[in-house]
Amino acid sequence: MAIVKPCPRCKRLVPYGWNYCPDCKPIAEAEIEEAKERKAEYRRKQRNKRYNSRRDPKYTKFYSSKPWRATSKAKLQASGYQCQAGLSGCQGIACEVHHIQPIQTPEGWDRRLDWDNLEALCTACHNGRHPEKFKRRQDDGVIDLRTLER
Repeated sequence: MAIVKPCPRCKRLVPYGWNYCPDCKPIAEAEIEEAKERKAEYRRKQRNKRYNSRRDPKYTKFYSSKPWRATSKAKLQASGYQCQAGLSGCQGIACEVHHIQPIQTPEGWDRRLDWDNLEALCTACHNGRHPEKFKRRQDDGVIDLRTLER
């Protein structure tokens, strides 16, 4: 005789080693997936909250403004969502809009919504434009194989 236990959802007996009965398993897996998505969303919001707390409120307010959201969306659409940089590691699909002249400078702030000061970039190329913000940490004793000569 096989060892059995009750299904945690419907209390029907299932063989030991099964988490749920065949009827409850898809429901439970969907609930688990939904919980993972909620947790990922929560973590993303917390990460953004921490990031924005270190930023100047002037820039945070600008990036959440209607004019910026409309302009950046229009720039992406005008470029056909194609990356305009083409750096190494380019993914080709633009999802971010980059200010060519940084808005942290007085001239850049004046041109923050200027169409000619914007370019549509993929995430890899945008990170490449900001190496000071997206440095890879080199661990001691770890060799980066990409930097070795062949």
